[in-house]
Amino acid sequence: MKMASDEVDLAKACARGEPAALARFESTFATLIRTTARRFGDATFADEILQAVRERLLLSDGSTPPRIGTFTGDGPLAGFVQATAVRLSLNQLSAGARHALPMDEEAVLGLPSNDPDPELSVIRQRYRAEFKAAFAASMQALEPDLRTALRLYYLDGLALADLGKLFGWSVPTASRRVAAARVELLEGTRAHLGARLGLSEREVESVLRLIQSRLSADQLAAS
Repeated sequence: MKMASDEVDLAKACARGEPAALARFESTFATLIRTTARRFGDATFADEILQAVRERLLLSDGSTPPRIGTFTGDGPLAGFVQATAVRLSLNQLSAGARHALPMDEEAVLGLPSNDPDPELSVIRQRYRAEFKAAFAASMQALEPDLRTALRLYYLDGLALADLGKLFGWSVPTASRRVAAARVELLEGTRAHLGARLGLSEREVESVLRLIQSRLSADQLAAS
């Protein structure tokens, strides 16, 4: 595709240190890098990550040329840059801080702000607090790495290949683990919600239809 070819050309020009290309990189991606880093820390942290991304991608490391030159156009350059920002952000955090990253269940699950189905809208409003508690309990029951992987996959948009690099998984293993964590999260939320409120199976399934519409197997396959 022409867009991919243009982005590969930009990456190669940045690797060669061409001033115009470096200026274009800065104007195109600086805001994206800062916004990504702010999910993990404050404004000072974001500035540090921006500088770290510049150093990681645009500067040579001894005899190794700038890493941006490894971009092949398989995906958008923005994704390549964002994945780098996420990895560097995580590297700056302690293991405990990494696993304690906040999880916004409505963002993770893609719950719409206005439900077109009146029944679902009523259920969502009635059981909002209980749903949050059930989701949190289910998420907490997951292994720390799986909690982090779900956050990175659904909130930060990291591809399975990037998750693999972070956790030492192959792409098939990353796919299996994210899929298994999805199932465990759904089942745990279902169990906790039903237990907390004594909901009927139909009511629980109505709530979880909202969840399953977001965490679909099709999304995992399309990543």
